[in-house]
Amino acid sequence: MGVVTARGKEAKEAMKKKKQNIDFKKVFVRLKDGDSVRVRILSAYDYVRYMSHGSYVHGIWTQPCLKPAGKNCAICEANDAKVEEFDGLYAKERYLFAFADIDEGMIRVFDATKGQAEQLVDTIEQYAEDLQDVAFTFKRTGNKTDTTYTLNPILRLKADDKEKFEKFNEEVVEDEFFETVLQPRTYEQQIEELKKAGFPVEEYFDVQVSDDSEDNSDDVEPISEEENPDKVF
Repeated sequence: MGVVTARGKEAKEAMKKKKQNIDFKKVFVRLKDGDSVRVRILSAYDYVRYMSHGSYVHGIWTQPCLKPAGKNCAICEANDAKVEEFDGLYAKERYLFAFADIDEGMIRVFDATKGQAEQLVDTIEQYAEDLQDVAFTFKRTGNKTDTTYTLNPILRLKADDKEKFEKFNEEVVEDEFFETVLQPRTYEQQIEELKKAGFPVEEYFDVQVSDDSEDNSDDVEPISEEENPDKVF
């Protein structure tokens, strides 16, 4: 492959693409019991599957597995080591949904377990032909294993709200948006996170991680803040 990445029409389209300026403090939809946001669903297919690692018990937040990207994944290696206290590090299936938050005026994402995703997809497909006209209330009900997330159609929008809704008429969610939002850790950051969680990294990794090494994992915004991401809802 050469250094040219696009030609002609593709190059022109690349010029038009918006620079990804994402506010990571606001982009994730995180709701407490009874909370809701009003959203527009831009298409019936604005969601992606990814493989994730996370351990609530050890303080390891949900994060993408690096293996699907063809990279070494330290958390996969830690799981394969079969250390008894760290038997929940295997990769799990999760889904990331993109919604237009009509009150915030921005595209936001919600990270879902497989079970939560199936329920959301059922609703989205039910209203697939009406997405250009119907806004939804995205609501959380319950806690822990009793948590559910629902999309309920809003029957009528006021004039001001209709204007907010129509602001997204030309909006398209690109794959690179999901890639950017997921913020995968590097192999080195994963090892630092494992050490912080108490995993014996010196025994299983050919690296030196000192106690005073700089840990930048706190600079990465958590994808999910469920009470226990190891539970399958």
